Amino acid sequence: MNPIISVVGHSNSGKTTIIEQIVRILSRKGYRVGVLKHTHGAIKADKKGTDTDRFRLAGAGISSICDDKMLVRFEKAQGHSPKAIVQALSKELDLLIIEGYKKEHYPKVLFSDELSVADLKGVIATVGKKKISSGKVRHFQPSKIAEIIKWLERDIIIPGRKSRQVVIEVDGKRLPLKDFVADIIKETIRGALGTLKGGKGRKVDISIDFGRKI
Repeated sequence: MNPIISVVGHSNSGKTTIIEQIVRILSRKGYRVGVLKHTHGAIKADKKGTDTDRFRLAGAGISSICDDKMLVRFEKAQGHSPKAIVQALSKELDLLIIEGYKKEHYPKVLFSDELSVADLKGVIATVGKKKISSGKVRHFQPSKIAEIIKWLERDIIIPGRKSRQVVIEVDGKRLPLKDFVADIIKETIRGALGTLKGGKGRKVDISIDFGRKI
């Protein structure tokens, strides 16, 4: 399971407040959390005439600016599917929270006392004063932030971390791995690295170019 949830609901349903609390608490616990907000309006994050604006208008695929504390990156979304954007952002995170993209097939947390779970696909939890879910769909009161955090850790973050212990990408596409296959690959590489000087470490990146299709 990818460590991704999509938060959906009407405006003023409390989404931003809860997301803010989740980010603050999980960050203090040592997790790396990211948030992606999808908007239908034009983004005005840069000012006209700045160096980064001029570089971007000149055709730069990526225009960035940074100081000692912050990196800001401007990149055209054209040519990138929502799935590609989400996957790229989630790779280095313990949890990516998306606000929006309700038509995409990501696990959804619905904030509403009015909408029905049946109106959306992929709803795994609801947040609101009224319980509108049934069956396996969890429900949380907005004030019960500790319960939401506990659920996120147990059902989203920890399984997501485990599934990312071994990642194989072929020509940029990630391959799904069964647990036993991932264990075989991990232990084989661990054994090989154990024979090499400097082969001990926590994270290992290996890139192989076969020169032709295999």
